Amino acid sequence: MQHLKDLIHRYLKGQASPEEAGALHDWYNSFDDSEVELPLEPGEDRRQLEQRLLNRLRPVMQPARVRRTPWWRYAAAAALLILVTVSGIIGWQHRYPSPGKKIIATHTPAKDKAPANQKAMLTLADGSTITLDDAANGALGKQGGAKIIKKEKGQLAYQADNTAGEVVYNTLTVPRGGQYQLVLPDGTKVWLNSATSLRYPTAFRGTERKVILQGQAFFDIATNAKQPFKVQANEMEVLALGTRFDMMAYADEPTINATLIDGKIKVQDKILRPGQQAVLALSRHQLTVRDADVNKIMAWKNGLFVFNNTDLPTILREVARWYDVEIVYQAAPGKELYGGGISRNLNLSAVLDVLEKNGINHFKTEGNKIVVLP
Repeated sequence: MQHLKDLIHRYLKGQASPEEAGALHDWYNSFDDSEVELPLEPGEDRRQLEQRLLNRLRPVMQPARVRRTPWWRYAAAAALLILVTVSGIIGWQHRYPSPGKKIIATHTPAKDKAPANQKAMLTLADGSTITLDDAANGALGKQGGAKIIKKEKGQLAYQADNTAGEVVYNTLTVPRGGQYQLVLPDGTKVWLNSATSLRYPTAFRGTERKVILQGQAFFDIATNAKQPFKVQANEMEVLALGTRFDMMAYADEPTINATLIDGKIKVQDKILRPGQQAVLALSRHQLTVRDADVNKIMAWKNGLFVFNNTDLPTILREVARWYDVEIVYQAAPGKELYGGGISRNLNLSAVLDVLEKNGINHFKTEGNKIVVLP
């Protein structure tokens, strides 16, 4: 048990090796949250409980140069015999200390925003659409010889019947404030982050499998050496055999990134090893390969915001996509760099509180806007 606790702490601080992180992810995903009994009030759900616990702890969460309050899942808490999700903050710190200040942010519970949930829009070959969060579970229809099935917990799957026929394309679009999972007809699994769309054929025929991405997704590619898998995102194309990798290609980000978790991918003439990242700078059309912080890259899929020497505008772009809000600057953002992590399951106000207490800027919420103040 002590070894497990040490491994969790190394992971949250970004010090775990890729092998240790993989083992921890397997352990993490082996838990069934439904088996963990939580002290819910009548009519209260899991997310409301977490928010209530956070509100009770706020009086003792004073700003400090380095915070070491761990966050993890309720299932993990049961295994470790400690409640580690109550604060929602993991190892938070800022590089430069901020002076003490009066908190003037106004993000009240009545106007608070809940985190993203499972929602997406499916666009069929004829242009018609299906709102998946409104659709019942089960078969949704057929497209180009493949059956479309909506599963539980935000999952869409295609089952090919291997009959000849016209190849048609569908597009799965996840809005801001949403997330979704997709199983392609070849068995490839895709996790789509907020503000993401993926265009794909309903059957893979010919010499390659190719999809088109806008936004961010994690791919677990089904192995087929005779039919390589390609992901096109703007100016970057990733060629993969059986492998797992993350790809980020948001229109409001200055780079397109492909990060290899395991296996092998090729970007232009460069072949990446696990733990490496291909970065295409759009302004210079220049590709570089560097070592990646895999824990940070995989954080969104694992339910966390994780930052490592990250500036405030970059953080707020990610927050804006997750909570479906607009960022308005009435003051220049501070130059401090942030490091640490926050649970993605917290309401928006809790995330803003952490940023405000550990930086220079204040924040005010106005409807669907976050206003950045001096």
